[in-house]
Amino acid sequence: MAYFLEYLVPAENDGAEVPVDDANDGFTVPVGETAERVIHLDALPARSRILAGTLDEARAEAEQLLLHSKADAGELFEDSEESLEAGAGRRVGSFREGSGWSGD
Repeated sequence: MAYFLEYLVPAENDGAEVPVDDANDGFTVPVGETAERVIHLDALPARSRILAGTLDEARAEAEQLLLHSKADAGELFEDSEESLEAGAGRRVGSFREGSGWSGD
């Protein structure tokens, strides 16, 4: 079964400056080379695939991923369609550092 963990990766130092180019969606442009508006982000959203046979295995892998990402919380989704869209699939739990897992 495919599981996906959604979490926010804290940006280093003072955050990240990201240009927003609505006309060319999906293209990366260096901040200094664009006249587009720039937004400041303190965290970057992520959705990572976790291959596991059981929910318990997926939770263990998700905890390791969060530990190495510097994120302190995440939501775990079971998604047989393997979508990259945020919130896709069935939410099967959420994790918060210090509190552990809570199920849905």
